[in-house]
Amino acid sequence: MHESCSNLFNCGKLNNIGFPFWGDNRPNSCGYPGLKLNCQGSVATIKIMNVTYQVLDVNPKAQILKITREDFSTGICSPEFVNSTLDPSLLDFGIGLQNLTIVYGCDFSFIPFPGLGQFNCQKNGFARINWGAYGPGECKESVVVPVPVQFGPWTGIEIVQSKLEEAIREGFDVKWKVDTAACLNCTAYKGVCGYDLKRNQSTCYYSSPALPHHNLFYLDSLPEKPLSIKSPHGLFDA
Repeated sequence: MHESCSNLFNCGKLNNIGFPFWGDNRPNSCGYPGLKLNCQGSVATIKIMNVTYQVLDVNPKAQILKITREDFSTGICSPEFVNSTLDPSLLDFGIGLQNLTIVYGCDFSFIPFPGLGQFNCQKNGFARINWGAYGPGECKESVVVPVPVQFGPWTGIEIVQSKLEEAIREGFDVKWKVDTAACLNCTAYKGVCGYDLKRNQSTCYYSSPALPHHNLFYLDSLPEKPLSIKSPHGLFDA
């Protein structure tokens, strides 16, 4: 697995993405199960809690992904009716976000203030916007999405549909909650970080002709990063 997990994910503007992600030319033993990246044409995507997102940026040092919902990429009238949620054991929402609820299939008579954040979708009928996380209420469907706080709440009585679509396409940050310190120790010993699906934990793949039977170590068992490494021989001898 050392050779396979040495491959890095590249797609469009995203380059050299490694652990804790896997996908494409990186097998599933190279990253966390919930962090699979896909490449569709030149667009990287990730599926989180049954929602597909386009990956706009990856910041490994800050452990931040910038993502946007793929179903809103061409507008807001035909979404998948699934709220944007995260696996709390793996991801956290970034700072500076607020929830926005779009409800669809509303009876116009149930909208008390026509023009207040409401618009007409041919496929899903009248829709309206609420700040916060809510259900559909008197309407048929609803979707909760996070947007950066600088996009709202907008002042005045009308939220323009194009401005709302811009806010959603801008995307939002999520932070992955993987301890990468042990991975740094792994790479210091010329290893490659990966994930052991049987033990459900991070691991370090090591390849060396001198150590044919010592090619896998668990990250929490590795010593602190050495000051210098001339040869790994003897470091992991049984």
